[in-house]
Order: sequence, then structure tokens, then C-alpha cells
Amino acid sequence: MGKVNVCLKRSYIIVISLIAMLGALMLAFTLFSHGLLHEEDEIESMLPGLHVMYVLSIISLILTIIGLYGACKEKKWALIMFAVGMILGSLFWITCEIQGLAERPKVIEDLNKEYLQMLPLNNASEVATDSLKAAQIEFQCCGLDQGYLDWGYNIPESCLCTKEPTNPCGSSQKQQPV
Repeated sequence: MGKVNVCLKRSYIIVISLIAMLGALMLAFTLFSHGLLHEEDEIESMLPGLHVMYVLSIISLILTIIGLYGACKEKKWALIMFAVGMILGSLFWITCEIQGLAERPKVIEDLNKEYLQMLPLNNASEVATDSLKAAQIEFQCCGLDQGYLDWGYNIPESCLCTKEPTNPCGSSQKQQPV
């Protein structure tokens, strides 16, 4: 390799170091999440996501280590491997984003079906009702489809309106004062 400009080399090393720090932070977050979720009963449904996070963070760390080695020792093969790996990673993320955007309407429809199957809400599980009550307080709304009527005769305090909702959700526009 020919003589490399010192400013270019240093800026390259700084950028790769920042990418490595982000990869290490992502790995630390994954380890923390795994430890936190380890005590949960439903960890089995979370394991595939955790495994993907482990793989992605470790691959990014390995690529940045190879890139740093190539920049410091001026090894062409390491720089090429880093560049190809980062390009493939970027293409992977772009593909995932396009696929996610294409499937978004179906996911929204499936969520609506799942939540509407819980009606009437006074017969839903305690976990579901607690999360719905928290969402109602946060979004200042009531119910899923027909406002307070979704709760039957057991209307929670989270449905009581103290002021006009600023961010209505569901069909809270149909909501009548209790």
C-alpha cells in the first residue's frame, strides 16, 4: 500500500472506534436484557430476538476490530473485509426495513383482531386489562372499539374524563361522559 494521509487515517480510526463503541453498547444492552428477562416466565418467546441481537452486536464488533487492525497496520485485506462486511450489513438492514414497512398494515390488522377478540374488556385477563388501563391513561382514551361501552358494567377509573382528550385513541370520539 502507498503512503496514507495521516488525517484520513486518524479520522477513519475515530469513526471505526465510534462504531465499535456502539457495537459494544449494543452487546451490553443485550446482555443486560437477557439477564433481566431470565427471571421472566415468558423468556422462551424472547430468546430468538436476543439471539439475533447477540449475533448482530458480535458481528459488528468483529468487523470493527478487523477494520481497526487494517487501518493501524495498513493491511489491505482487512480494510476490504471491513468495507464488504459493512456494505452487506447495510444492505441487510435496508432489506429488513423494506420488509417491515411492507408488512406493517398486516401487523396492524392482526393486532386489531387480537384486541377486538378480548371484548367485552371486563372479561379479559388481568394482565391485558392492566396494560389497557395504562394505555388509556397515557393516551387519554377509553375502550377499543365503542369507547366506555367496551368495558360493560365495570368501567375503570382510567375512563373517567377530567378534560378533553388531547390524543384520542381507538373510537374515543364516540365516547360519552360517564
